[in-house]
Amino acid sequence: MRNLVRQVRALPLRARLALVAAVVLSVVAVLLLAWPGSDDGGEPAVDGAATDDVPDASSTTIATGDIEIDAPEGWQEVAVPTLRFGVAVPPGWETVLLSPEGMAALSRADPVVPGFVDNAQAAADVAGVLYAAGMDGAGRVSDLTVRADPQPEVTDLAGLEAYAAGLAAEAGRADAQVEVVDGAERPTVRLRFQVGAGDEVAEGTETLVLGPDGFVWSVTVTSDDPAIHDELAEQITGTLVFAPSE
Repeated sequence: MRNLVRQVRALPLRARLALVAAVVLSVVAVLLLAWPGSDDGGEPAVDGAATDDVPDASSTTIATGDIEIDAPEGWQEVAVPTLRFGVAVPPGWETVLLSPEGMAALSRADPVVPGFVDNAQAAADVAGVLYAAGMDGAGRVSDLTVRADPQPEVTDLAGLEAYAAGLAAEAGRADAQVEVVDGAERPTVRLRFQVGAGDEVAEGTETLVLGPDGFVWSVTVTSDDPAIHDELAEQITGTLVFAPSE
């Protein structure tokens, strides 16, 4: 654990912002799933910068295999059938699946978002499965890290709350408030945080969802622009979906 903390502190600022939430600092999960091959979408999308404003809430449902992603109009749907989940990100965001194929392709790419490659690698190093980021016209960056932690002993909302509180405490955030997300389809809790100092402070929200098959999924959104953060985090997290049980 101490080695991991030292590694995180040595990362560039945006990489630290993507990784400092309680779950990331306290657990290095071993993802017990097989990665897709190159035919399953390992190539990253690095095709532009995010728009200045958060898109409106009008949505469209896109079916990709057996994963249906309910995304705001114009958003980029990212379905990962082999890992049985999907999520959506705002228009123009750069996205990479953190598989060996995705990381290899990223090494040959030239992303627009500053620090994208370093941050994606940092997310991969702590068992992230997906990294995405976008930049507005003023150069403010927002990003997303999706992780999955095998926790078969967490079976209900109370267990998820205890799990989140324990992780926050281990990360030195003993005063962190675990908020239950009412009305969520699956047991869901949320942690809010800020990272940085002076002029380099980002807003962060980590949402923990008790998914199928004994995994706790972490969706961490950080934003340089506090005016859009809450809505952006809620919209991105709201698109997380899992494949139907077989």
